[in-house]
Amino acid sequence: MKSWLKLIISTMLITGSLLAQFAEGQPVLKGAIGPAFSYMVAFQLDETAFGALGTFQQDFDLSDAGTSVINNDGMVVTGFEGFGEITPHWTIGMYAGQGEYLAYAQDNLAPNTDYTVNFVLSSVGVTAEFNTHSRSRLKLLAGSMFGIGQASLSASSSPANESWTEIVSGKESDGVTDYERKAFELSSWTPVIQPYMGLRYDISRSMGFKTIAGWNEQVASAGSWKLYHNKVISDSPEVPLRALFFRFQLYVIL
Repeated sequence: MKSWLKLIISTMLITGSLLAQFAEGQPVLKGAIGPAFSYMVAFQLDETAFGALGTFQQDFDLSDAGTSVINNDGMVVTGFEGFGEITPHWTIGMYAGQGEYLAYAQDNLAPNTDYTVNFVLSSVGVTAEFNTHSRSRLKLLAGSMFGIGQASLSASSSPANESWTEIVSGKESDGVTDYERKAFELSSWTPVIQPYMGLRYDISRSMGFKTIAGWNEQVASAGSWKLYHNKVISDSPEVPLRALFFRFQLYVIL
């Protein structure tokens, strides 16, 4: 069979299956919105990239979980999701979420010094899902989120009990010695893909919940990190931000 004939037949079959999909029922056009809470399992900062935080302040040694919560075993992500049914089986929507690690410590030696490290991971994107469209309230589903995210890491070391003037000027003095604050903020934009599987259940005609399990595929490429969002760090390393996640959403049906 000629290649062009194969192409025509394949196109007709695909088109026919799509028409059958839409002809199965009128578009539902039902939407839902609500908060979404995720837990990223075993998500940790890359020690190769961020291990030098131990030099910034020893309490932020990433390899020692007993001295810092900056590298806890999981990250809680809070967000918001909305979706709409465009056919009996397909929904599209949007999702946005943000999670963080926060660690802090205080040096009891004179002068007292406060140390803070904050790692924030955020993402926003479009979701596409295929569901079973069962006649019951329960629907099994599989889908993915495609979007963009940002990872940022900020750290600071500053004298304790500073006044407003000392904070704005960046200095504190005991009359003999001037103590200066040291700080930095790094950030990188990343592509995000989150394939997942789960279920949806309509509790009533006005509300329901969705629970899914999936994989967060997110990598900050080498050379993409910036200092204070404007100065490119050309020798910055590639940082993987991958993790298994579980998400729960409570939604209101519109």
